[in-house]
Amino acid sequence: MALTVRNRIAFLSIVSALVFAVCGLIAVSPAHADGDTIRVTVTNEGQPVSGVTVLVSGASGDSSGTTDDAGRADVAVSGTGSYTITVDEATLPAGVPAPGGPLEFDKVSSGSSFVALKLGEEATAGSSASTPATAGSSASSPSPTSGDTGTTDTGTSGESTSADTGSFGHQLATKMVRGTIFGLILALAAIGVSLIYGTTGLNNFAHGELVSFGGFVAYVAMTSSAGVNGWVAMLLALIIGGGFGWLQNAVIWHPLRRKHVGLIQIMIVSIGLSLLLRYVYAFIFGPNRLVMPQSFDAVASPFGVPVSYWGLWGSVLCLALIAAVVLILERTRLGKSIRAVADNKLLAATAGIAVERVILVVWVGGAALAAVSGVLVAFYQTLSFQAGAQILLLIFAAVTLGGLGSAYGALVGALILSWFVELSTFVIPTSMKNVAAMLVMIAILLVRPQGILGKAQRVG
Repeated sequence: MALTVRNRIAFLSIVSALVFAVCGLIAVSPAHADGDTIRVTVTNEGQPVSGVTVLVSGASGDSSGTTDDAGRADVAVSGTGSYTITVDEATLPAGVPAPGGPLEFDKVSSGSSFVALKLGEEATAGSSASTPATAGSSASSPSPTSGDTGTTDTGTSGESTSADTGSFGHQLATKMVRGTIFGLILALAAIGVSLIYGTTGLNNFAHGELVSFGGFVAYVAMTSSAGVNGWVAMLLALIIGGGFGWLQNAVIWHPLRRKHVGLIQIMIVSIGLSLLLRYVYAFIFGPNRLVMPQSFDAVASPFGVPVSYWGLWGSVLCLALIAAVVLILERTRLGKSIRAVADNKLLAATAGIAVERVILVVWVGGAALAAVSGVLVAFYQTLSFQAGAQILLLIFAAVTLGGLGSAYGALVGALILSWFVELSTFVIPTSMKNVAAMLVMIAILLVRPQGILGKAQRVG
């Protein structure tokens, strides 16, 4: 009878926590202004284009605005509905190509929506977008952040795609720079998966939703009435994301471990949690893509490749966080405890290490890193309720390739995968590049089954 009561209490705790999380997300959803606007950011080869007249046409009439020095024009509209966005070609500066056609934009929610109109490329629609159309005149390949299917080709959307044309050397530099930026973001998310697997043995299929959670936290912070900047939003995502990891461990994973539930069953629970969270995000934020308020200015051009503000400083942040994780694992008592638990939990407990406390720290830290990577993914690409799920396969591939349970392996595996994904587009269509990542993972594991930095284990 006592066991039944405990089960009921555990069930009620889980339900209460989920209801609390949903209510919290709804409570902090973006507070929309009284007026409806569409912010159109016009860029050419990664640079903002100022002085361009943007025309927005809808069922209730036409309105227009002129881009400022940051390439932005806020155009007032009458409400939700379908809009056609064009530019007055007479106002385009000399040498700037005209778009190949209008952008059809569906505004499905009130308040501000965001559209990135990249001249010479494809357009990217934001917070109320569902069917962005091609707006470029010379795009060499489809933009990964556009389309109406809710999917995205990971890893290339943050920078100018016009650089895909030109000499082989320039194309190679472009792909390597993009691969490095996305590889670092991927590594940040993969480290959490690797540490959680190393300390608990769980392949957490809900890790992608931790990534998405961080992106949504930052989006809410930046588009609400508070309107914080990107760095403050990043800090909030780090803190709240870590708290979300603590909540998951306290309500779901710790009770399951305490009841000695098998890893297969726990993995199935993680799959169910992933689906639940994914559609909670869709319910709250809608099924369409969201664009983070940001500048598209190129702040650096390594090897002649334009890199945006968050492409540059996001990479620096990833390196700093990864270095911090390495230092913690190698130089601190906590890091030694984490490595001891990963090697042998029973022996670690015998030595006086609080195993559950170490696992809790890993969950909080892994979720916090995933949240930060989610913010960077949102800056680099676009944000949707499927954002984390779409890169989850690459995260698992990076962890497997680098070596299960190895934080260093996660970094190496993520970079190799991201570089190979980019370089593969020289010979295969962009839509198939993730297949190339799986092929290189299989090829390396056939030669080194434990992964690049993994430890060989004896069976039997």
